[in-house]
Amino acid sequence: MKISFLGQGFEDESKNSVGNTLIKLFKEDKFHSFYGISAFASVSAVRGLSNCILNANLNFQNFTVIVGVDQEGTSKEALESINSLDLKSYIFYQSEAPIFHPKIYIFEGDTHKAVIIGSSNLTGRGLFCNIESSLFVEFKNTNEQGSNLLSEIKTYFSTLFDLSDPNLFKISQQTIDDFVDKGIVPTNSEWKKKYQKTTSERIPKEETKIEIPSRKTAKIPSAFKGLYKTNPIVSELIQELEIPKETEFLNDDNYDVLWESNPLTERDLNIPRGANTNPTGSMSFNKGKTEGIDQKRYFRENVFSTLDWSFDTNPLTAHLERVAVNFRIVIQDIDYGVYRLKLTHNSKTDTVAYRQNNSMTQISWGEAKDLIKDRELIGRILFLLKNKENGEFIIDIK
Repeated sequence: MKISFLGQGFEDESKNSVGNTLIKLFKEDKFHSFYGISAFASVSAVRGLSNCILNANLNFQNFTVIVGVDQEGTSKEALESINSLDLKSYIFYQSEAPIFHPKIYIFEGDTHKAVIIGSSNLTGRGLFCNIESSLFVEFKNTNEQGSNLLSEIKTYFSTLFDLSDPNLFKISQQTIDDFVDKGIVPTNSEWKKKYQKTTSERIPKEETKIEIPSRKTAKIPSAFKGLYKTNPIVSELIQELEIPKETEFLNDDNYDVLWESNPLTERDLNIPRGANTNPTGSMSFNKGKTEGIDQKRYFRENVFSTLDWSFDTNPLTAHLERVAVNFRIVIQDIDYGVYRLKLTHNSKTDTVAYRQNNSMTQISWGEAKDLIKDRELIGRILFLLKNKENGEFIIDIK
């Protein structure tokens, strides 16, 4: 499971904004369901994301959006923009004083899930340039902690997720008109007058002793300001917003590629082959696809030579050298964070295995075992890399 902080608006460029992250996730083909729950929505956000949503909706089995309308925070035109996308879309509204204020975005697939939860509304400013903070949680469906988190969210808001809540109103033109007639939903011009006042209107004209310094602010992308006559396609948005398409370690000059594996096998990935077969829990560093290396010595004497190795104290295994190392694990372009894993090197040179030029160094998957034992990874390639700047080792499975 990977947990990331999405901060935006506190500096003048926010590449890790919630808006950028949503666009990237809509482009992923590993998801088939989306649930978006937001206190407010704006025309700019819905129109800016519309092409991403329509593209994703072609492949998604479920696409549900729930927005609030308290404090006139969502305009008539925003609701009409949502309605035009032909989604499962609803207004949540109650007449009692507490306002509807959650911001939750959930992506689900057969193997992966992702959750964004924080302060970003489904508005142009909320997604890109307001000072906001959110947590982004990515995990495989087999991850217990991630699954428990998502279960808690869905249990707490159960009547929203099963759409049985009596305060949910399916968005239609008639529903929108009814909310406008009741004075609950403003027109877009009324909404702008309330929420987009000019600086001169906000600051009193009389002199004050308080000096407020100017500050650079993050900008809303042009696609979210109505400047496009037609909505840009997803790839154009990705390019405009400079969103990385994937984790490009292999093409980055800051990283050395130390080793490339052969197609990964069940044994490499700690997957038992039969009911009576126990997984080894480790993988040998063999020659793989890397040319010109001696797999008996290369990893101990070249790749991991500077580590603080130590021999076992047990006389029966005193020939084994061991060391614990931090590895960042990236699988199919998702960074799952750092795991502390153990390396073992057999220093004996008088064994049959050594004479047969077998690998003498292996990695134990340890805490990463549940992450690695995935049948979808069989046949994929593992790259071992090293960050030139900080010396960090990276396992990148493509």
